[in-house]
Amino acid sequence: MQRINVSFSENVYKILEDRRQKKDQKSLAEGVRELVDLGLRIEEASEKNNQNQDEDELKKITEMLKKNLIWSMETRLLARFLVEKIPTTDKDKLIEILKKYKEKAHDHVKGLVGEDVE
Repeated sequence: MQRINVSFSENVYKILEDRRQKKDQKSLAEGVRELVDLGLRIEEASEKNNQNQDEDELKKITEMLKKNLIWSMETRLLARFLVEKIPTTDKDKLIEILKKYKEKAHDHVKGLVGEDVE
């Protein structure tokens, strides 16, 4: 066991001494070791909890992105299908409609994320 010297303010020392007496501990060092051990376990549990929360949030975001991507693809395919079914022989007009649709989609995404979309 390693030995170290630790200094406490008078207020903290009094709290530690009161705690030692309440817990019927033989020495103040025993109480300090117990508190340090407890603190280390709480810190470790907190880190694990944060990792789990990060993983849960990442899963939620991934699910949202997946659903959004599916919706986007379905919408785009439906729009292309509908434009192709317009009864016209003017292919330039159809291409112009699809380009305009694409521009609006890019502008919408740009507004959502606040950055340029390629």
